[in-house]
Formats: sequence, structure tokens, C-alpha cells
Amino acid sequence: MKRSPWMPLYVDDFIGSTGDMSCDELGAYTRLLCHLWTRGPLPIDETVICRIASCKKSTWRRISSRFVSCKREDGGPGLTQARLELERLRRQNVAEERSEAGRRGAASRWNGKANGKAIGKSMPCHNHNQKDTSSVVSTTRSREAAPALNVPGLPRLIDPDADDAAQRNREFVRAYRAKRAT
Repeated sequence: MKRSPWMPLYVDDFIGSTGDMSCDELGAYTRLLCHLWTRGPLPIDETVICRIASCKKSTWRRISSRFVSCKREDGGPGLTQARLELERLRRQNVAEERSEAGRRGAASRWNGKANGKAIGKSMPCHNHNQKDTSSVVSTTRSREAAPALNVPGLPRLIDPDADDAAQRNREFVRAYRAKRAT
């Protein structure tokens, strides 16, 4: 099963169960829970655990009782947290139920055939190539002709009524660069 990038956090339970921890212990515990959620059980190695938790070994020793032994996916011994494993199992069950419901729904719509005809009506088709442009208004000229604000930055173009906008922009950039060079 694909791992979820988020995990449920029951705030009252979390605060109630971590009220006796110092800031260092709480930070290490939270990092370890996040690691457990995304990557599975921790190896039984204080050095690795302290690196994951960004804590000292003394901090790890104070919070280690909150973790239980388990088997890792590779078959080796590991550590996990019981409530987190319960939540992971619930999430896995919900994901499997939704996946199966999606498969059943697709099978009923397509009569079990990959390229079959749908039973229901199709959605109305809107031709995106023919857009109604009657309500589209260009505001480029009005922006260029707007008075300059008294804020630092690039000044407005001087002549908004000139025919060749590209030429005006090139001249403006040249003038601005020359001004910045001096």
C-alpha cells in the first residue's frame, strides 16, 4: 500500500500523553512519530534513532519507553508506537475499501469491459476551441496610461499612445539600463 503523506493527529490525546515531556523530548518524539508514519518501524540502533530524532542519547533514553518492539518489513527487529500502528491500520483499511468501491463502480459503469460503452449518459461536451470573447476587455492601454505611483521601482512608459509597443519597450529598457549604469 502507498504510504500517506499525512497522518491523523488527535490533539487532546497527544497533549494528554505528552504533558510530562520537556521541549527536547517532545520534539524528538514528534520527529520519530513522523518517521514511523512515512517510513515504518525504527531500527533498534540508538545512533540512528538519535539522528532521526535530532536528539541526544539521554533524551532518547527518557522517551524510549513510549515505543514497543515489532518486526520491520525487512524481517529485522524494530520499534514502533502502538497508537500510530492502530491509525495506520485504520487508514489502510479505509484506503482498501475505497479502492475496492472504485473498482466496483468502474466495473458497473463499463460492464466489466475496458473499452465498453458506459451505461449512463455522458457529460455534456463543451467545445473549448470556440470561446466567447465578446466580454473580454483589454486593459493594457489603461494600465500603461495610468499615472505613476510614488513607489520605488520601474517608472511607467512615457508615451502610451505609440504604435509599436515592442519598440517602446526596447527604448524603455535601454533608458532604464543606462540610468542604472550611471
